[in-house]
Amino acid sequence: MSTADELLELMFSWIEERECCAEQLRKLAQELESLREKCNAVECVGSVASVVGAASMIGAGVATFFTAGAAAPLLAVAGGVYTGLGVTVSVATKITEHFLSSDTLKEAQQIEENSNNIARKIQKQFEQLNAQAKERSPFADPDEVDQHVMTEIVGAMARRSGLGQNIGFSTEFFSNPALGAMMMNQSSNSAMAAGFTLQVVSILTFFSLKNGGKKFDILFAEGAKQLVKKVATTGFKTALKGGAMVVGGAVGMGFALYEAIDSWTDLIKNNNVTEAGQSLRDTAYDIRKICETLKKLFSEMREKFEELAEVKHIIENSDRSCEEKRKLIDYVIKMSSDEEVKKWLTENYDSVAFFELVDMFNFLKQELDKEKHKTDCEDIDITFVAHGAIIGSMIPACCLLPLPSIKDVLLYSPWNCFISADVAYGIATGMIRPQNRCFFCMQQGCQIHDIFHQPSNLPFYWNSMNAAKGLMIPNIIVSPLKAPEDDAWNHFVLLRGTHGEPAINRVVIPFILPRWMSFVEDIPFRIVTLTMSLVLLFSSYRATVHLSACLGRYGGEVLNQGYLSAQYAYTIDKTYMASSEEMYFHRNTDLYRAFKAVFG
Repeated sequence: MSTADELLELMFSWIEERECCAEQLRKLAQELESLREKCNAVECVGSVASVVGAASMIGAGVATFFTAGAAAPLLAVAGGVYTGLGVTVSVATKITEHFLSSDTLKEAQQIEENSNNIARKIQKQFEQLNAQAKERSPFADPDEVDQHVMTEIVGAMARRSGLGQNIGFSTEFFSNPALGAMMMNQSSNSAMAAGFTLQVVSILTFFSLKNGGKKFDILFAEGAKQLVKKVATTGFKTALKGGAMVVGGAVGMGFALYEAIDSWTDLIKNNNVTEAGQSLRDTAYDIRKICETLKKLFSEMREKFEELAEVKHIIENSDRSCEEKRKLIDYVIKMSSDEEVKKWLTENYDSVAFFELVDMFNFLKQELDKEKHKTDCEDIDITFVAHGAIIGSMIPACCLLPLPSIKDVLLYSPWNCFISADVAYGIATGMIRPQNRCFFCMQQGCQIHDIFHQPSNLPFYWNSMNAAKGLMIPNIIVSPLKAPEDDAWNHFVLLRGTHGEPAINRVVIPFILPRWMSFVEDIPFRIVTLTMSLVLLFSSYRATVHLSACLGRYGGEVLNQGYLSAQYAYTIDKTYMASSEEMYFHRNTDLYRAFKAVFG
């Protein structure tokens, strides 16, 4: 069992101990009130300060988050104003003696001792996770250590929910410095990850994990606020008395049970037995409620991971029922923040192309996992080969990067430009460089000289969607390849380029649909990247996607040439991009012949 798994077990054990403590305090209140009735004590009249505060946050101590961790003095030690009219000292003394010698109180004290021992072990587990991060990377800064600790705990939660070992998305929860700010924006394409993150940080904040760096300050502050909101809605009026912003500290602060016992004893000695009993009941109630709050947070996390585990099963099982297909589509719709994607999925529930893509990318993941021993690198390059075109409707470039499992999408030709087989081959092998490209007219006998087919102000880099981010780009439509006459693609469902080091990190995926399909199904490229990112979400891999497809305009689509020239580059109609002779090709390979058959 890993350190993070043991840490989770300790957290659950601590919560169970707190619930047992609450039950003992409730029983103690009953015993106290029963003893009072037997002694026929006279009701006390007066006002006593509440002693609920110390234990109302599970008796675990309370840290004031916005005062640099200083303890909030929530334990209100009673003893101000009271009267003891008509009650003899001997009765009060007798009740006090019974209270202090009660087996129930002793059991509560033993439970508290157990809780404190667990709390100390929790602290040691946090320290061990920190040490593991530093051992793994001796030069890791505090932010990297924080990320390691939180990632390990997320992984343990996922494993408990049946999600398995490979959960690449967990490493992305905390990798983005702006993720805390992105939580405020639910339209963010990281909203799903942000939702997980907030729950995780709320739990860790309660158990006194303090971030060592500065990168996640926003995260922890937001987690603390959310935790306080949950506490406030469960009835802890005394816990937030005076409007103090507080969060729990099961490890960071000592438990105040013994101080609380002294306070209850003082109340009893001063003939305020009713107040002491009510304080015990209120304390037990608040302990149970905060335990329920923590259990609910864990439960919500478990439910989300279980949902992901079901999605993972559907993805990996190609023999899907209609119900399973609908579940997968529904999940993707719920996950996506792209309204056009949601619309397409809603209108194409029975899309063969969508599920073929799922199977295609899952096959890729399985093949990579089989040969994982060949490399420790988790960054891969995937070339997606298809026929392509652009249409007039514009979308933000970030729509092609729906989940963190895709690092970037690279487009190679200018807008409204076709590509040759040499270029496609160069993209697949990673050999092509910006200096290798040249442009020609693809129409024989064209009256426009080739010089006019050269794009103006052509950047000396490829069109990166990660760099473009919120800039608008044309909607790219891709369609399947027709199997070449020599059937070469049948040998390259998964092709490893000969120029990758190590070779396993560069793969080629041709967009081919089953032969039995009697029609060609076009699909938005953003659906392709969404599907790919979803499948890779359940792996340890992150991909840079290279699109090997023509980007000529579809039919008579009207495009904003000036804008597209500024975004990257634009060519006039009937232009294709070829490669110069400077780029070396293995022209005798099956891979090259396959590209030649597709692109000419």
